[in-house]
Amino acid sequence: MKTFSDVSVICANYNNGPYLDDFFLAFEMSTLAPKELIFVDDGSTDNSLAISRKFAVRLPFLKIVPLERNQGFGNALNVGIERATGQFIMRIDPDDVMLPERIEVQHELLASGRYDVVGSNAEIFHSDTGRVLGTTNFPITHDAIRTKIRAGEHGVLHPTVMGRAEFFKSQPYVQAHVPAEDYDIFARMLVAGARFANVDRVLMRYRVHEKSASNILPFSTITKTYRLRDSIFNTRTPKWWIRVYFIHIKFYRKYLFANDSARKLAFLCISTFFYPSKLWSRILRAMVRGRANKGNIHG
Repeated sequence: MKTFSDVSVICANYNNGPYLDDFFLAFEMSTLAPKELIFVDDGSTDNSLAISRKFAVRLPFLKIVPLERNQGFGNALNVGIERATGQFIMRIDPDDVMLPERIEVQHELLASGRYDVVGSNAEIFHSDTGRVLGTTNFPITHDAIRTKIRAGEHGVLHPTVMGRAEFFKSQPYVQAHVPAEDYDIFARMLVAGARFANVDRVLMRYRVHEKSASNILPFSTITKTYRLRDSIFNTRTPKWWIRVYFIHIKFYRKYLFANDSARKLAFLCISTFFYPSKLWSRILRAMVRGRANKGNIHG
């Protein structure tokens, strides 16, 4: 494993003990080690601290920051960011698993000077069964990501992001905006002049379980996201559109979790009915990838 001194990884943990072995083992497999992995334990009541201290012996770059009481996700992330000394900050959640090349690939893009914030696509898998539920389909270019964010949608997947430290330090998380803190911080970074990109490949395995934010998405979160959008970009989102987008997301997630093909098809049809352009976007992206792969095979 090569060592590079410019990447500070920030992770905020609260009672994720069952997933921490997978989380830390991924760093042992990484092709590029970070300068530091700042693991902020936000007052966990399970065995999270014991597990992290076990891995501290094996990962010399692991820095454990135990908080005496729970301060909230956004505040815990800010604690880690304040301590970060790297040129770049990488975000990851303790219930997810990064692929070995993630740090190296994202660092190379940021070091080129062309981008300030770089995300990637992720493989979504079910925690209990290990079943792969799907793959994310985030836009690649800055212009496409900017369009998504200004529309009130997510242009990057929060735990896949690596960015320049100055943007994270100048645009801290706002605890009051949780669970829409990810949309908020990246929208503010966009306004502050950050250039975005997504790596068009899977660099992380995104775990979903009964406590994960992906499995619990109340209408209030969608509402908060659009209210933040209106505040940041001086827009006005109608209530009917917020409801339509929520229904689209709700049934898309039902589609991901459904086990039998008939239910999956029904949920996908309902989701597509409320937001048809999402389906066409995925189809077009798949066609582009197919042509690129064919060119590589025969080129």
